[in-house]
Amino acid sequence: MIDIKFFQDVFNIKQEILADKNNLSYDELFFKFESLRNRKPFVFNIETTNVCNMDCVMCPRPKLMRRKIQHMDMGLFEKVVKQIKPHSDAELRSFWDFVVEKYGVLANHRNENAFYFYTVVKSLTLHGFGEPLLDPYMDKRISLCSELGIPTYFSCVPANISVEKVWDIIKAGLGTIKFSIDSLTDSGQKKVRGKNNNFIESYDKICELIKLKSKDKSVKTEFVVTMVALSDTQEDRKMYSDFMKLWHEKPVFAYIKSQDNRWFHEDDEDLECKSHYESQYCEFPWLSLTVMADGTVVPCSQDYNCEMSMGNAGSQTLEEVWNSAKFDQLRKLHIKGLDAGDWKCYGRCDIKTLNKRLGSGEQGILSR
Repeated sequence: MIDIKFFQDVFNIKQEILADKNNLSYDELFFKFESLRNRKPFVFNIETTNVCNMDCVMCPRPKLMRRKIQHMDMGLFEKVVKQIKPHSDAELRSFWDFVVEKYGVLANHRNENAFYFYTVVKSLTLHGFGEPLLDPYMDKRISLCSELGIPTYFSCVPANISVEKVWDIIKAGLGTIKFSIDSLTDSGQKKVRGKNNNFIESYDKICELIKLKSKDKSVKTEFVVTMVALSDTQEDRKMYSDFMKLWHEKPVFAYIKSQDNRWFHEDDEDLECKSHYESQYCEFPWLSLTVMADGTVVPCSQDYNCEMSMGNAGSQTLEEVWNSAKFDQLRKLHIKGLDAGDWKCYGRCDIKTLNKRLGSGEQGILSR
């Protein structure tokens, strides 16, 4: 979930910046953004667990994450979600009209931007650097969000599917579930995510869930399947095409996702960064915040070691954290580039800060 009003209100300024036609000083930009920023924060995602049984080559968790492994306490989760106000239907309709007019992205487009604009933007994301299907409280978390009218979404590895457990989560009111597939063979799946991954069993379980959904008209959960484009070889391009054909006749939203694990590529010199965010600048300090498994509040979901803690949801309200001097410093850093120190988002992130992006003349759409 992000602040869709801010996203719309800065559109013209953003286009000027991306076209290298910005005439505002850094101070003027900061005060303009501050005048448009909502004082009540939007929560992009809650990391309900950082427990995981995979060993993904594109994830920083196996090599770099040093945090305590844990599930988020249900009391803390309840405290956080009770501070969340979902977008109204009227607000979403207005935003989607804006998306069509300004970006030409339609809900039935099968691509990353459509998934972001029509699903992620409205939903509370319930995954982080862990596997949601290993969270023993996930059905209770979804049920609570449903009671509060908060749309929910999480991405998972289908090799972890227990059909019975996932069906309980779906029946609790899950809005969207995304299944991440990396290959059309068992060996290919294991190469990307380790020995616990597979394709044949994963595919069969997804199909079983699709059948269950088709028999229960009360279920509104959207099924999404995606494959990360890890390379651009002719063989892999064919696999991406075959992947899309595999789901063509099934009631799922299928798309190919870009490889965009930003900080991992900054820290691992052996991996080539192919982020599609290269031509953009980061808006997360104004759009939303993220709450990690221990309650630490960070600016975005990619701070896998919570190096840029803005506060803690266990001892503070989200509004206190969002409007704190520390978050204010981060926003100034993004625009002015002052006192950067070792802030990861300034020196070790694929998405440029606004300061770095000014004057580069490249264009793009924020499509996470």
